[in-house]
Amino acid sequence: MLRLLIGSGLLLMTVGFGAAGWQYWQSPPEADPVSAAPDAAPMPARQSWLISPTGGLIPQEQVRGYLAQERFVPGRSLLVRRQASLTSLLAEGEKLPEPAFLQVLADIRAPKVADGLCDVVLQTLAADCAVHSARVVEGSVDPVLGTAEFQLELVYRLKEDGAELPDLAAHVLRSDRVALELEPGTEGASSPEAALQVLLAAVDATCSADQVGALCRPMQLALEMTPGGAVSARAAIAWLDPLPKGMFVAPPLDTVTGG
Repeated sequence: MLRLLIGSGLLLMTVGFGAAGWQYWQSPPEADPVSAAPDAAPMPARQSWLISPTGGLIPQEQVRGYLAQERFVPGRSLLVRRQASLTSLLAEGEKLPEPAFLQVLADIRAPKVADGLCDVVLQTLAADCAVHSARVVEGSVDPVLGTAEFQLELVYRLKEDGAELPDLAAHVLRSDRVALELEPGTEGASSPEAALQVLLAAVDATCSADQVGALCRPMQLALEMTPGGAVSARAAIAWLDPLPKGMFVAPPLDTVTGG
């Protein structure tokens, strides 16, 4: 066995900002199922478990993040925390509301802060990308500077690489982390998009290293930008290696669902 106030205020905001002010909060969308032809052979069931180098069972969120390339999953996402100007959230011709409504504006328009991030992911490794959530950080609105901090989560599907999965029961899933600190004035520190490009280039270089095995894939990506300070960029990657010598495994009777 393997181990493993705002009633009236919101109305005013709606009138003041119109259809441009919106926020969605939903579970990561799944890809539409593909209808098979009546005489098509049924798709073989995909193995739903992976093992660690020590013989433990990999948590299912990580398994889905690595294997489920056809849909969005929580285990494969981009997390970004950054500061943005409140005026950048406005539509053409709009003005900032009274200070009492700045927090509401920032929260409603938060998805706009993610503009451009999906473009970077799509140009590099992803076949699809979407903003899963975008919120203003509570208490971060600065009426004097006209700024606020935002927490973003984007989900993505990796591009098809044409490689077939090997026998997963004869492999272990290894993982590693890529960590970068981008100092002010250096390449990548100028914007979230630039920082993401540097991070993805580092992920690609790490996945191409000799000691990394087959089908190296990025999992969780994260950027944290301190106003006027360094950019912290992190990535989790995973790949397959053959079973270590002397290890023999059998499929688990039940896979774990949590960590």
